Amino acid sequence: MHILLVEPAYYTRYPSLGLLKLASYHRSRGDSVELIRGCSIPKTKPDKVYVTSLFTWGWHEVWKAVKYYKYLFPSTTEVCLGGIYASLMSEHAKLSGADIVHVGLIKEAENLMPAYDLIPQWQFSIVFASR
Repeated sequence: MHILLVEPAYYTRYPSLGLLKLASYHRSRGDSVELIRGCSIPKTKPDKVYVTSLFTWGWHEVWKAVKYYKYLFPSTTEVCLGGIYASLMSEHAKLSGADIVHVGLIKEAENLMPAYDLIPQWQFSIVFASR
C-alpha cells in the first residue's frame, strides 16, 4: 500500500509531527510513504492520502489540498483529514469533502519516533511541552 502524507501550503517552518509519526506507523506495517507539501503530483499513485491541518485559520489551504487530491484520485483513493483544525472544528472540516475527518490522535502512531528521514533538510527534533 502506498501512503501519501500532505502538509497544506500554509505558512509554517515546522514539519508536521503527526504526519511524520504516521509515516513510521505505516512503514511498520510494510507500506511505502511519500510526503508532499501543498498540491503536487506524487511520484506514486497513493492508496490513501492523509492531509494534516495545523492552524484553524489555515482551513482554506486545507480544503484546497483535500479538493485537489480528491480530484486527482476521484474514486480509488481515500482522503483522510486530521490535525488540530480537524479536531477543534470537526463539523466545519467535514464540509471539506474529505472521506474521513479524524478527531484526536491516532493511538497506534503516538509512541513511534517521527520519520525525520522524509525531511533530510530538517536538523532538529520536535518536542511537545504540553498538549
